[in-house]
Amino acid sequence: MEDAIKKVESVLEKKLKLTTIDPNKELRELGLDSLDVVELLLGLEDEFGIEFTSEELKDLKKVDDLYNAIRAKIKK
Repeated sequence: MEDAIKKVESVLEKKLKLTTIDPNKELRELGLDSLDVVELLLGLEDEFGIEFTSEELKDLKKVDDLYNAIRAKIKK
């Protein structure tokens, strides 16, 4: 499970050119615009073989929200 979070962190760090990711930060605070967020989520869906509903996407505001959503999807 934590390997999944490490993958997410790696994707975020690479995309944002950061060395650490604060899970309490909002995705937009990290410099992601709405298109960036959509591209990120599509990539994560492909990476993990999961799918987010439009309702779930509305709730993904912070990095930690993203981690929790992926954890929940992987458990199923």
